Amino acid sequence: MNLVAMDDEAVGLQACWYGSFYGTANYVHSPIPSTGSNTTSQDAVIGMHLWYGVNPTTISEVTWTYNTTDWYPEGNFTADGHAGIGCYSWGPGSVTYLMMVNLDNTVQMLWKDLNTTAPSSQNHPLNQWVNSSVTIPNVMPNTSLGYTNYLYSQLNDGSIGGFNVSFAAENSTILGAQTFEIPEVPLPGTHFSVTAIPNDSGGNSVLIFDQMNGSDITENTRDLTSGQWSYATLPIPSS
Repeated sequence: MNLVAMDDEAVGLQACWYGSFYGTANYVHSPIPSTGSNTTSQDAVIGMHLWYGVNPTTISEVTWTYNTTDWYPEGNFTADGHAGIGCYSWGPGSVTYLMMVNLDNTVQMLWKDLNTTAPSSQNHPLNQWVNSSVTIPNVMPNTSLGYTNYLYSQLNDGSIGGFNVSFAAENSTILGAQTFEIPEVPLPGTHFSVTAIPNDSGGNSVLIFDQMNGSDITENTRDLTSGQWSYATLPIPSS
């Protein structure tokens, strides 16, 4: 398709599966909210969304369907092309969620129901992106975005915040009592990545990787639900 992203040091880019691809109770995904292991069957239609910044105020989307060879343009969004892009689409059900930073430095979450055979309504249309009420104001304009159990963004004071989102299409909310900020503040505009893994105590831990000085990778770790943070500097090979 000869897709061309913006030529800049900071450009939003995200690729995200939609649909339950794994489809087996024996595959233990990093925890899906409120469900534990992935016990859903494989969806009939699965594929991938790709979003990328084409200029400072526009993000484009293309999609691909599993077992096909073509990508299709889906349209553009008015959003900060320098900021990160987040998504959540691998849980049960047919709804995909997209997180972008708008031009007012606020994270905005959208949803799209890919089930084209269900009844459509004014509050729940099908196969189109809809703004939710979930927003995170006052973020850095070039914040990364990441989702694994919590939605993470870098706030304008430099700290990285984690927000527990209740994913329910038009009824989605942020559970305010279950939000937090990582005590160690990284570089402004740091790239960061997030995940969740089982821990030795039988529970799960969240891990956030960021940078303190631009030449390091710092691991921030905490229990999934609460507890103290621990930190470690990861070695970076010289060659």
